[in-house]
Amino acid sequence: MKLKLRHCLLAFIALPAFGQKSNFHFVSSKAQQININKGTIFVNGNRAFLLSNGAEFLDSRRNKLIENGGNVFLFLEVNRSADVKDLIIFSVNNSSVDSIANVVSSDIRDYDHDQNLEVGGAYTVAPYPSADSVYYVPYIYYEIVKGRVVLDEEYNEKINKKKYGVWLKDLIVDRKYKVIPKPKH
Repeated sequence: MKLKLRHCLLAFIALPAFGQKSNFHFVSSKAQQININKGTIFVNGNRAFLLSNGAEFLDSRRNKLIENGGNVFLFLEVNRSADVKDLIIFSVNNSSVDSIANVVSSDIRDYDHDQNLEVGGAYTVAPYPSADSVYYVPYIYYEIVKGRVVLDEEYNEKINKKKYGVWLKDLIVDRKYKVIPKPKH
């Protein structure tokens, strides 16, 4: 009886892991076969990229292949920590894959209505202990323009001014945050 109970318990615990899909693929208009298996990206059957530290890509609705200006971009979601997900942006060229940006996982859409797709956001941090101040955690968005993925300077400034009442561009570059007086809305 004890043995059967252990087997049932083991099967119950392992069942969600069996339901997760670790293999998925995309095909570009250039006929590139892009396969993702756990933490590895294969292009046309050749291993092109391997995530470090044994991390794995998640099977997510945010995983996309987007082509723009003759270039192929692959967006793959990955766990950064237990409660934080990132979206890694890759450039796929022939049989090579390069990681070009790492952003907060979000939907890929035209947030600022400029006809270009954007992706990004801000990480969440614990509230600042004082009621009159907040952590300035910059919202960072990238956009796809003319076959390139670039920082969306205009939208970053707009969204950060709206949230914090101030634009601190140097924090975008440094990927840091700091304490500022609480904005008056």
